[in-house]
Amino acid sequence: MGFYAITSLINAIASALFGFFVILKNRKAVLNKTFAIFCFSVAVWSGGYFLWQITENSQNALFIFRILMIGAIFIPACYFHFVVSLVDLLKEKRKLIISGYILSFIFFFLNFTPLFIKGMESKLSFPFWPQPGIAFHPFLAMFFGLTIYSWYLMLKIRRQSDEIKRRQIEYVFWGTLIGFIGGSTNYFLWYDIPIPPIGNFLVILYPMALGYAVLKHRLFNLKVIATELLVFIIWMTTLIDLLMVETWQQRLIKGGLFVFVIIFGIFLIKSVLKEVFQREQLEKLTGELKFANEKLTELDKLKSGTFSFVSHQIKAPIGIIRGFSQLIIEGSYGEIPEKAKETVGTIKKAAERLMELVENFLDLRRIDEGKMDYKFEEINIINLVKEVVGELEFLARQKHLELTFSSETDEIKIKIDEQRMHQAIQNLIENAIKYTEKGFVKVECRTSNVNGKEFYLVSVSDSGMGIAGKDLTTVFNQFDRAQAARTIKGTGLGLYIAKEIVKAHNGEIWAESEGEGKGSRFYVKLTRNN
Repeated sequence: MGFYAITSLINAIASALFGFFVILKNRKAVLNKTFAIFCFSVAVWSGGYFLWQITENSQNALFIFRILMIGAIFIPACYFHFVVSLVDLLKEKRKLIISGYILSFIFFFLNFTPLFIKGMESKLSFPFWPQPGIAFHPFLAMFFGLTIYSWYLMLKIRRQSDEIKRRQIEYVFWGTLIGFIGGSTNYFLWYDIPIPPIGNFLVILYPMALGYAVLKHRLFNLKVIATELLVFIIWMTTLIDLLMVETWQQRLIKGGLFVFVIIFGIFLIKSVLKEVFQREQLEKLTGELKFANEKLTELDKLKSGTFSFVSHQIKAPIGIIRGFSQLIIEGSYGEIPEKAKETVGTIKKAAERLMELVENFLDLRRIDEGKMDYKFEEINIINLVKEVVGELEFLARQKHLELTFSSETDEIKIKIDEQRMHQAIQNLIENAIKYTEKGFVKVECRTSNVNGKEFYLVSVSDSGMGIAGKDLTTVFNQFDRAQAARTIKGTGLGLYIAKEIVKAHNGEIWAESEGEGKGSRFYVKLTRNN
């Protein structure tokens, strides 16, 4: 068995397997189908080449050569079809694809006549070499015409492609270029040029190059294809090497190497299968996360749109209702009965509660979007807390609660946003009043010094319903309320907004309680140097 026969056999097996694995992966994809047909054409040519090299009869040699030429005839048309699939030009080049296949079928029928191959003769070291007929010359023109045009299309589209596509095209181009050049060395002897087909072994480079494109740049999105093919090529090469040795010592050494190569190849394929499975799972999860993220983005846009609607379409009418209710109560439109005044007062309170709810939602939007503005100024925080307590005294009296304020000093200057801190302290005291049915609400202020750093502490304690231990860490979450507090109307936003305001001041806020029914204490801790 000579060199040309061995290389042809390896080419045939590698091409057939590569085509089989690719079409098995995805039978519907045009890229997979065209590549598989191209591979099978090369396999027919290479397999026939192998049989032609080992035949010893002129008549058999001619018949086998006509068979191998079937593969050679369809190689250019199949290759062109594969390339235009790769570069996404199927529609644009449809007529040329059809023309290529029509010509291939014409040459297929001529192949079995003397017009294509006249006969066989001896040339160089080959006892049987074909003589070209008149139809062989236009076939050769089609062969090189379609092949060179395919290379031109790849080079043209390569410049317009992304990184992955560009790399795929590069490996297909160089692999098939070298393979075609190697296979083309067979045509010199057809025209009595005394150059043997020395490049025939280079045909094997095309599956190797495409295998690398599969491995590194996901040409067919299947790493296993190239791995199995390349492993099988190594197995076949080692087996042929084993069969060609003559001594028992060499057979023992080559046999051990062959067994080692088989075991190593099996483990290699298994590891690649595992990696491919993990990658596919990761890609699936990535796709799901991308879809979920898109949905979240849509929801976020919807939320922002809702908040804008609240800001522009609801806030203004509520302000008008509250304003006119106040004017009616004050008698600006004349005296009204007490019962009517009480009803209008109820309307005013409802409007104020609704306005407070709107403001909370708008603040929530500003916090979520990072658009909560702060203007820090040095003020006396004692006066700020006193002011909030004074504003809420009427609310406490309505519930018959004792609201008290105490402080160690009359003045503590601290740098804060007065309006926002006022809102945070107000939320804490209002909550204490809301969730206390009887007893007291105490607001205390004091200073403390830790390691030379001075802090200011505001505490709001009450004798209300208290907080269960499991709820102490969640009461500051948005829309989250303690279990016992859910019987009273509320949005679950007041404490969350207070927490975000305190955080913006580099402060701390927390809650303490001995349990449900035992009251609660809320603390705000600010540094005087913030």
